[in-house]
Amino acid sequence: MPERPPSPSTTPLTPTALSNTDSDALATTTQLATTLEDQFDVAVDEATLEALLLELDRRGLVEWEGVSPTGAYVWNCSESADRLADAVATSVVTLLEAWLESHDDG
Repeated sequence: MPERPPSPSTTPLTPTALSNTDSDALATTTQLATTLEDQFDVAVDEATLEALLLELDRRGLVEWEGVSPTGAYVWNCSESADRLADAVATSVVTLLEAWLESHDDG
């Protein structure tokens, strides 16, 4: 089982080696926040984004890759879009089924 990132309130980690292949989409929290701001004109607090990413990692929706030489968390976003889409679709279907059952005339 891969090592999981600590909660943000822990002491800083020492940098770890990152495995990077050409197919991996690796980014730090800062890079992700900058991309959100540049692409969608949305200012995101990095601490809030990191807390969200940590929770998404715990649920298997994003992958924590390691810690950069500067001590920043590095995220592997290669499969994140598909994982998030699957989670949203599953939730929507569950809610729709529950709604249909509650409005069943039979």
